[in-house]
Amino acid sequence: MSENFNPKISVCIPSYEANGRGVEFIDKNIQSILSQTYKNIEIVVSDHSKEDDIENYIKGLGLDNIMYLRNTKDIGWPAHNTNNAIKNSTGDYIKLMNLDDFMVGEDSIQLMVDLLGEGNKWVISGCIHYDYGNGGWTNPIIPRIEGDGKHLIKGINFVGCPSVGLIPRDEYFDPEVLYMIDCELWYRMFITYGYPGVLKDYRIAVGIGDHTLTSQLSSKHSEWLYKDVDYCNKKFLI
Repeated sequence: MSENFNPKISVCIPSYEANGRGVEFIDKNIQSILSQTYKNIEIVVSDHSKEDDIENYIKGLGLDNIMYLRNTKDIGWPAHNTNNAIKNSTGDYIKLMNLDDFMVGEDSIQLMVDLLGEGNKWVISGCIHYDYGNGGWTNPIIPRIEGDGKHLIKGINFVGCPSVGLIPRDEYFDPEVLYMIDCELWYRMFITYGYPGVLKDYRIAVGIGDHTLTSQLSSKHSEWLYKDVDYCNKKFLI
C-alpha cells in the first residue's frame, strides 16, 4: 500500500425526525466520525425533517467539513434521501451511515481505507447492534457473501445494513427498491467489483429500537420483500 494513499471519504447520512430523537442520534453519529484518526473526510447530511432541529444542530457545529441539505422530495424513503447526500458529495469513496448508527473505535475509517489501499474496490465492516432502549449490545456480525451472491436478491442478507459499507463514488441506491435496498446494493457491488475487503472487527454500531423505520413498517415487510425480490429477479435477469 502506498503511504500516499489518502482518498477523500464522504460520509453520507440520511436524517429525519426519528420521533423527536433525530438530534440525539445524529450527534452520536457525527461525534464518532469527528473522532476518527483518518481526517480526509467530509460529512454530508440530507435531511427529510419537517422541523429545523437537525439543521440547527448541524449549523451550530460551525464546521466547514459538514454539508447540510434539506431534502423535500420523496419524504420518508431512505434510498432517495441517501442518494441526495451521495449526489452532493465530493469524495472519492462513499461511507454510508444511517442516522442512528455510529462508529466504534477511532481508527475505523483508517482500517477501511487500508483495505482499499490493498486493492479492494469496496469494503464492508463487522457490526454490533446497540439497543437505544436499554443501552445493551447484541448480535455481533462479521459480514460475508456466499457463493454467487444471489442470496442477497432473495432478501437473505449476511452483509448487514448500509452503514457497514464503503463504496465507490457515483454508486447509488436503486429507488425502485422499497425494503431491501441494502441487499440490492450489495449484490450490484458484488457483480460489478467482486468480493469486498472485509474488516473483521465490530466497527459499526447499528442502532435498534422502536424508533427505527424497520420497526415502524413491520406490517409491510412481507409485501415489500415479495415485490423487491420480483423486481430484482427481472433487473438482473435471474
